[in-house]
Amino acid sequence: MLFPPSYAETLLIPHFQPHTCTYEPEPAPVIDIDALTFTEIAMADIRTRILEAADAHISLISQLSDLEHAPFTLEQQSTYLNDLKKTLSDLKTELEKLRKITSKERKDHQDLRDSFARRYAHKLTGRSEKFISKIEHEEREYLDALHNERAAEEKERYLEETIAETESRVNELTIQANQYTDLKEKSEQLYKKVFDGPTPEFPEEDQMEIAVQHAKDFYAEAQSRSNTDHEAEKLMFKAERTVARAVKFCDDALSASSWDVWGGGTVADMIERDNLSKAKATLSQAQMLLRQAIGLQDAIGPFDDVKIAGGHCADIFLDNPFSDYEFHKKVKETYVQMRLLHQKVQLELQAQRGRALDSKNNMEDAKSQLAAARAELDKVRREVFERVTGISCETGTPPAYDAMDSPPALGPGEITTA
Repeated sequence: MLFPPSYAETLLIPHFQPHTCTYEPEPAPVIDIDALTFTEIAMADIRTRILEAADAHISLISQLSDLEHAPFTLEQQSTYLNDLKKTLSDLKTELEKLRKITSKERKDHQDLRDSFARRYAHKLTGRSEKFISKIEHEEREYLDALHNERAAEEKERYLEETIAETESRVNELTIQANQYTDLKEKSEQLYKKVFDGPTPEFPEEDQMEIAVQHAKDFYAEAQSRSNTDHEAEKLMFKAERTVARAVKFCDDALSASSWDVWGGGTVADMIERDNLSKAKATLSQAQMLLRQAIGLQDAIGPFDDVKIAGGHCADIFLDNPFSDYEFHKKVKETYVQMRLLHQKVQLELQAQRGRALDSKNNMEDAKSQLAAARAELDKVRREVFERVTGISCETGTPPAYDAMDSPPALGPGEITTA
């Protein structure tokens, strides 16, 4: 017979009631698995790209190092070649003069030496020694001229050989410089492929990318400003030339007006008004150029208006000394105003030339800063490659250009032979 459990037994027997269990385990800490995975993948991805590009990178660095001297040396040799060609051109001009002198001295010497009549005449007058001395003098002048000509011809041959050698060197350097440019482009493409996007493991690379972008923006702005100021300078130069022509027309009109006052008549009137008409049309062209220049550079100007003297056609036939004098004063005032405008345009042209030069210098500075930023970025990226691959990118110092490899050009004083 079964009896119900006692009170003590109820304390020993467990009650399995899952639906009433109050036990709750502590929650696990929340981990941003997605973000961590993205960072790890990004770091692993860039390292993978670096390792995959390591061989190509070393090859590019090695080739760039071998050709790094080419652009600078090409520029130097091209300048040297131009100097040689100019020296040769000057020497050829001088050689033509020397050949004419030699030809003249040869003819004088031969004529005197072969002149039987003159020799016989000196012998009859007892001046044979003087004649012989004169022949010797002409012979020395001829030999000196011949020596100078041959020395110049020797220099000409030397210059022509040197130019041929330098041209060959320039052609070789041009090929190398083009190869260097192509390699630089390939290097840029490789770096762009490897380091495209943020590189959190290499923050210095991201910082230099930002610096290069800022340098690019600054250079673009400086280049735009330089081009604008240069165009404004060209417009101001054209305007100055145009106003100068207008001043000339006004001056001619003033001369004709003075003539008219003193009785020049209808012809003087027609010349006067024709020049005033030309001055008005020319002034209109100048004003258009000035407006265009101001549109590019608002620091230019302002300019005062010029009122061109004018009258009725009937005045030509119905003039009198009083009306001629009154109109003469108007023409003179036009001339004065045009002169003042010309002076103002000249001053503004000089100022704009200064601004254009400053803009050009700023552009060159910005270009240098961009080149320095790019070089620093390349340096940082090479260091990143070295850290990841464990392979040094140092390939030694590139061959330096030795100016002694090329013969020196002749100086101006060496062209003319004594």
